[in-house]
Amino acid sequence: MLITRLLLEEWSATGSFHLRQFYVRRAFRILPPVLVYLSVFTAAGLSKSTTEVVSSLLFFRNYVPSRLTGFGTGHLWSLAVEEHFYLIWPALLALLGPKRSRQWAVWLALSFGLWRMIESQLAAPLFPEVPAHFRTDLRLDALLWGCLVAFLLNGSSEREKFARQTWWPYWLAAVSIVICCVRYYSPLSSVSVALLTPVILGGTLVHPRWWISRALSWGPLAWLGRISYSLYLWQELFLTPGWNRASQLWRHWPWNLAASLAAAIVSYYLIETPLIRTGRRLATGLAKHLPAGVDLQIQHCGDQAQSGGH
Repeated sequence: MLITRLLLEEWSATGSFHLRQFYVRRAFRILPPVLVYLSVFTAAGLSKSTTEVVSSLLFFRNYVPSRLTGFGTGHLWSLAVEEHFYLIWPALLALLGPKRSRQWAVWLALSFGLWRMIESQLAAPLFPEVPAHFRTDLRLDALLWGCLVAFLLNGSSEREKFARQTWWPYWLAAVSIVICCVRYYSPLSSVSVALLTPVILGGTLVHPRWWISRALSWGPLAWLGRISYSLYLWQELFLTPGWNRASQLWRHWPWNLAASLAAAIVSYYLIETPLIRTGRRLATGLAKHLPAGVDLQIQHCGDQAQSGGH
């Protein structure tokens, strides 16, 4: 949802998408912390196989058989899904333009949800040794529904309409449905979870006076949100059982929580923050040296696609 909102804001301001700058910023945002994590993980001798490390580094960890992987990279399946999304969606958005991309987000999300239901009924899954909830082809609809919500939040009139559609009784009903779908989870109910989760999150954005919206904006929670990527990476070593920890105080409650938080803080302030700034500077410099017409070509492709949709 956030990425699509940023791209749509860029389109509104400039009439085009700067994909090169986008990918430079994303690379400096995502890659350095995970490279450091994998380096520490490998140097500590925790990797189960070379495949585990390489697949985590190249973001296909979510398609590697479980017998080739250990506990320390299990969480990186979701990062792989996210990176696959980054490769597909921004380019599609630039190619089709905002108007047709909105329609494509809906149809693609429905297609991935339908495929998840179909695949669950197959006698022989395509990747029998891979947990189904790891695979991009079975999870991408959740991100695409988030893209649709970003479209619904793009512009004052759209936000007002979305605010009316997510007023408190409707929002509470959506939350109740998601809770029931998670409680009685199935391939069919997973479609509702994927669809309604970004709607629920979007509802808190357009209703900042709600108590839950104010709670989510509370300073300590907002700070945890800022360091959440580093916390996501490093918590796996401290909070997930993986090796004999009888003599390891830092893997027992509450020290494991303190250790994971400390590692996240170090990662965020010493790795993430400086390299995010570097990525922004490089992206800005790249924009100044782009050949004339590059962004116009991207804009033109989008406009052509929109014209073809009438």
